[in-house]
Amino acid sequence: MADNGTSTQTTQAGANNRRSTTARRQTARRRSTTARTAAKRRTQAQARQPETLTTQVAGVAESAVLIPVGAALETRDRVVDVIRPWTTRTSAERELERVRRSARRYERRGSVARNRVVREARKRRNQVVRELHRRRSQLLRIVRGRRTQANRVLRQNRRRIQVELKKQRREVEKAVRPRVDRVQHSLQDQTKQTRERVQQLV
Repeated sequence: MADNGTSTQTTQAGANNRRSTTARRQTARRRSTTARTAAKRRTQAQARQPETLTTQVAGVAESAVLIPVGAALETRDRVVDVIRPWTTRTSAERELERVRRSARRYERRGSVARNRVVREARKRRNQVVRELHRRRSQLLRIVRGRRTQANRVLRQNRRRIQVELKKQRREVEKAVRPRVDRVQHSLQDQTKQTRERVQQLV
């Protein structure tokens, strides 16, 4: 029985060793394949890089030559388009009439714009004038109201002062009259006594 257990363990260990060896070989193959593929790609990229750089330089040089040529041709076409209508008498007259129509159209638009500006200016001026008249009328009404109120207050104060003066005068007269009467009586008595004495002396 012990021999059977030992042989079973030995068989399993051998199988495990074979599986691990197979796995290591497959991993090594994959790594080798990956390395070869990467090296091949690096080689191809290095081979294409000079070609790509050369193509880029050639493209830049070609653009540097073609851009000024294209700009010059575009400028020439524009100049020709401008000059062409004036090369013959008929086309020149036609172009001149077109310019005149454009000028008349611009003049009409300018006239319309000017009239609009003049109308707006008059409208604004009339609004300002109306506003000034309205404010002046309000100010005049306020001034008249204040002046009327001030005159009313002055008349009331003057009447009040006159009444107060009359009252004070009556009170003064009432207070002074007894003294004046006493002084008059005293003077009359003294005059009478003086006359009596004079008569006695005579």
